[in-house]
This record gives sequence, C-alpha cells and structure tokens, in this order.
Amino acid sequence: MLRNVFKKVLHTHTKPIFIIEDDVLYGKALKAFIQNCFPTVKEVKLFPIGEMSLMELQMHPTVIIIDYFLNSKYAEAHNGLEIIKQIKDQKPNTNIIVLSAQEKPGIILEAIRDYDCRYVQKDKNAFQNVEQLIKEFITPKKTPTLEPWA
Repeated sequence: MLRNVFKKVLHTHTKPIFIIEDDVLYGKALKAFIQNCFPTVKEVKLFPIGEMSLMELQMHPTVIIIDYFLNSKYAEAHNGLEIIKQIKDQKPNTNIIVLSAQEKPGIILEAIRDYDCRYVQKDKNAFQNVEQLIKEFITPKKTPTLEPWA
C-alpha cells in the first residue's frame, strides 16, 4: 500500500502548465483537456492576459501555451510575441507553444526561430497537437547509457 502511494507521489508533475488565452471559453476548454490528458500535472493556470503570467514565472512552468492575439478584451494588453520576449528574458529555457490562428508567416517564423517556440494552428486538431508537444516536454529525456568495453 505504502509503495503505491510513493509511486504516485513520484509520478506527480509538480511544475504547472500556463495557458495565456483571452478567449475565456477556449481557455477553459483547453485547461480541462490538459487536466484530463495529464492527471499527474499538479496545476494548470489560465491567464486572460500575458502580463499576469509574468508575475507567476517563479513557479517555473513546464510549458506555456500562449495565443498571439491577446488584446480582444483588453486593448492595452501586449500581444503574444511581446509576452514571449519578456518570458524568454526572464526564463530563457521556458518551453512555449504559440497556439493561434495567426496566419502571418513572419510572426510565426520569428516566434519559432528567434524565441525557440513551437507553433500550433488553432484548428480542429489543435488540442491533440498541443497534447503531443506537452508529452515531449514532460517526458524525461533519456540519458544514453554507455556499455562498458569488454
């Protein structure tokens, strides 16, 4: 019994996942999807604007999923690329997924090339594509084992 409890504690992912999305319904749906797919993730935090997430970076999120257009409700809010720049200034190794309907290739390329982000198009496969990327980020990287020479 105690062994099972210990295993469960070890498999709990303690770092949160951040979602920065100004469309509340879309954000809540994505949050529920992630919680369902990754029950070991301790916390999924939803932010309506990027500036709010910047105040929480000390939590060292495993991944940040961010929309590009973040000013539909708050005109003064920074767009996703501006928030990405600030995140990378503070936490350069943060895994970021840009989840957007952005169709301007220059903006997408800048996020991918200059800020080491992944891009997922908001379409019918978006949630499944985000799930695959999160799996890549939370799966521990295997260290190659070296066989001793005979």
